[in-house]
Amino acid sequence: MDNPPPNEQLRLLAEDAQRYRDYAEMSSDWYWEQDDQLRFTYFSREFEEVTGVPSANGLGKTRWQGLGKERLSAVDWDAHRSMLEAHLPFRNLEYPSRRADGKIVWFRVSGKPRFDPDGNFLGYFGIASEISASKQMAAHLQQSERLASIGQLAAGMAHEINNPIGFVRSNLETLGSYLDKLLAVAERAATVAATPSPEAIATLRQALDNADVDFVREDAAPLLQESRTGLDRVRKIVADLREFACEGQDEWSEADIHTCLERAINLIGSSLPASIRIERHYAALPAVRCRPAQINQVTLALLSNAVLALADGGGTITVSSGQTTPDTLWFEVSDTGCGIAPEHLSHIFEPFFTTRPPGHGTGMGLATSFGIVADHDGNIDVRSVPGSGSQFRVTLPLTGPENP
Repeated sequence: MDNPPPNEQLRLLAEDAQRYRDYAEMSSDWYWEQDDQLRFTYFSREFEEVTGVPSANGLGKTRWQGLGKERLSAVDWDAHRSMLEAHLPFRNLEYPSRRADGKIVWFRVSGKPRFDPDGNFLGYFGIASEISASKQMAAHLQQSERLASIGQLAAGMAHEINNPIGFVRSNLETLGSYLDKLLAVAERAATVAATPSPEAIATLRQALDNADVDFVREDAAPLLQESRTGLDRVRKIVADLREFACEGQDEWSEADIHTCLERAINLIGSSLPASIRIERHYAALPAVRCRPAQINQVTLALLSNAVLALADGGGTITVSSGQTTPDTLWFEVSDTGCGIAPEHLSHIFEPFFTTRPPGHGTGMGLATSFGIVADHDGNIDVRSVPGSGSQFRVTLPLTGPENP
């Protein structure tokens, strides 16, 4: 087939360009372009409708000059700017912004550099989306799963709290009886001091015999120490629950991964039957940049699944940690339980997938954990042999995600 004449080729190219431009205008996302100085040269129509910012405010300016950026979250804007100046592609940069009406909205942006045939940098082009609804839904799902996990632990927590409270109450009653007897001795002693008659002295001796001061001296200190230990245990359980359930502690920070693991072990260990034991194999690890409350949720979900896998016959849960590279760390929860059927293995991270009976699981624990680990630029891998147990390993970069 003969090539069309040049004028016809130009017309066809113009039609194709307009067609793709029309597609862009109909999309719920918006498209943008920058020149070699990182100045915006194009926004599709959706930009104004979604952001509430006139295109004129950004065209001809860099992000730093025109659109601004409130520091509403822990986004490392300096690192992002360095990436742009190095002409590197970037994917899924998520950040919040405040609209003119005061509403906080979240965006996800990806961009790719353009070069001419000689390798000269021409600028960027990319796509952006408003993800406020999905952010809110993810936050609600995480909090719902977190609270559901606490609900499943509630019976064990109640028993664990009632146990020390019960013996503290008993100890206080015993100490109260000791105090009554000692006060009676004090009253008799005061009478003897005021009127040292033989009758008063005899009454004092009887009170001393009743008080059994030597026994009280030996027994009172252990009772007080036991009570302090019990109350410290209750305080720790409550602190762990508050730390786990707290919705507002999702900021990025440096954390000790073993602290996250121990917090989950403390929560779940109180309700474990005697037939299940937990072993620890920890390596010396540096701190990791993460959202500790979310990592707490992952560790508790993995431990809860391990307990359920051992529910029928008991066994061992092993919690391990280590480093495969200088830039990453891993932690692992393994069990000697029933394992996962091969036909289920590819579905375990899907939302609402569960093999438990109705009312015994939300099907969101592992799905939420997968999302949390992915947000940390990490991986969660599973190995399982039916009848021999399962291993879940989470690998995290020490410095956190590239675009938090």
